[in-house]
Amino acid sequence: MMDRVRTFLLSLISSLPPLTALAEAPRVHFDMPYAVACRDVTPAEYPVSHPGYKLMEARLDISSLLKAGQEKDLTQYFIRVDCPHQTLTIADYLPKTKHEAIASSVTKQDSTERVASLGINLSGKYELLTLPGPSAGIGEKKTSSVKYELLPPLETVAASGTLERASALFFKIKATPRNLLEGTREYALVLRVATNWRADYIRVRCEAEGIRRNMISTFDEETKCGQREFLVALYLDGDEGARKIAENFARREAARTAGSQPSGNQRSDARSQSSEVGGRTAGAGMRWPYDVSPWAAVQR
Repeated sequence: MMDRVRTFLLSLISSLPPLTALAEAPRVHFDMPYAVACRDVTPAEYPVSHPGYKLMEARLDISSLLKAGQEKDLTQYFIRVDCPHQTLTIADYLPKTKHEAIASSVTKQDSTERVASLGINLSGKYELLTLPGPSAGIGEKKTSSVKYELLPPLETVAASGTLERASALFFKIKATPRNLLEGTREYALVLRVATNWRADYIRVRCEAEGIRRNMISTFDEETKCGQREFLVALYLDGDEGARKIAENFARREAARTAGSQPSGNQRSDARSQSSEVGGRTAGAGMRWPYDVSPWAAVQR
């Protein structure tokens, strides 16, 4: 009899779904363009205080698509931007660190009550009694109430700052009921570069974090929901030659990262574009900002 009960319980337990099968964890896919045009935003007085440098603005559009799970289980995005050869300096950026109230205001009420009665005590004398006890007489009750609202605590919904002596930058964007993460977000960078700057590239790493729901909420756990790294070329807005080389370089590097080499036509196009731009640059008495990496790699 006991063997049958034991067999029945084992079969019942084995038929139950595992604790981790309650809901699928979120899965996020990131995407962004190969190249970004940079606009000159140098104030008129900047060259006086920083001779030999100018300021360029780059706007990075990073899109995210939730391919599995629920958006409410996404907790935050972490974006890191850096220049592999540290040839760019971060002068400014957006969005900045931001705090906001997640909860609504809290109402608090303080009440004060005082009770006094005139009665006869055990000795037969009249006294003002403020403590409970055998008494008889006239009672009086006074109540005062103060009601006020407390501001809710602030929470960080976006954090950002520089790293590695302003050669790198991070953004941490947290999910809230009023700040959903899926979709396209814009991140702005102001870079300090040489006055003859035409192009360069940056590395952008995107990570998504979320919650893996279990059958018992106590066993819910934080998990990585997606990550991707991009090599993004930057070029001077309006410089068509720099744009072509920058885009071709970013595409070749993306193909190499994916484990596939560009086709022969792409390689020949890259060489012809490099020769064309290099020839035009030499004829105009100009040169690329860097004789060595990264632009030696771009023009190979």
